[in-house]
Amino acid sequence: MTTRALWIGASGMEAQQRNTENIANNMANVSTNGFKAGNIQFQDMFYETLRASGASSQGEDGPVGIQLGTGVRMASVSKTFTQGSLKQTSSELDVAIEGDGFFEITMPNGTTAYTRNGNFHRNSDGKIVTSEGYEVANFPQIDPHAVSVNIMPDGTVSSFVKEPGQPTANIENGQIKLIRFANPEGLHALGRNLYTETENSGDPTTGTPGDDGYGSLVQRALEESNVQIVQEMVNMISAQRAYELNSKTIKTADSMMQQVTQLKS
Repeated sequence: MTTRALWIGASGMEAQQRNTENIANNMANVSTNGFKAGNIQFQDMFYETLRASGASSQGEDGPVGIQLGTGVRMASVSKTFTQGSLKQTSSELDVAIEGDGFFEITMPNGTTAYTRNGNFHRNSDGKIVTSEGYEVANFPQIDPHAVSVNIMPDGTVSSFVKEPGQPTANIENGQIKLIRFANPEGLHALGRNLYTETENSGDPTTGTPGDDGYGSLVQRALEESNVQIVQEMVNMISAQRAYELNSKTIKTADSMMQQVTQLKS
């Protein structure tokens, strides 16, 4: 029936519309620090079985069955956690993760989130916070009188403190810890480069940078988005062509229905 072709074509157009939206979001965040590109997956929908495989037809057993598909649907949109390029900055509290791991963030409501964006700042209490003011957990507090901060690849943090009337002192503040997940693609994206754990991501495990598969830290650097702009442009063109093909399916089905109507009249 031509009406089936209409709905199949419509499902294809809707799928490519979602694909285009995902590509647009990737391209919009090409300059977002620590952003991970989304990868959309599709799957075919259920099939109508007109004849099962091996079933008898006109006295003969058919070697294959007859099944007609009903279209396509979006199955998932997963994040691609490949390493983004590192760019040098002038801020001593900009920290990039080279390898696997996340920074742990304490949200205002007390819940925990995770990020790859190491664009941090120091508040008046010496606590390290994100650009939104969320406190970075597992990050040593810095003395308010510190004039400079040094962060080693293994997360060791030290600072030079200059108090009034006292000589400059080199103080070791502690060590930054990173978080890993068995399945980071299962994390729930909150926006603002933040993620929360889910059942599919697995429980968070804490470790030392550079040890047991955890990434090392790079001070005065930020991880750039891992979006490949040329690849996204190719994907956009491909999605547009697929959208056009599905729209032609609908036009063809409409033309067939129009011819049938004319035969009946």
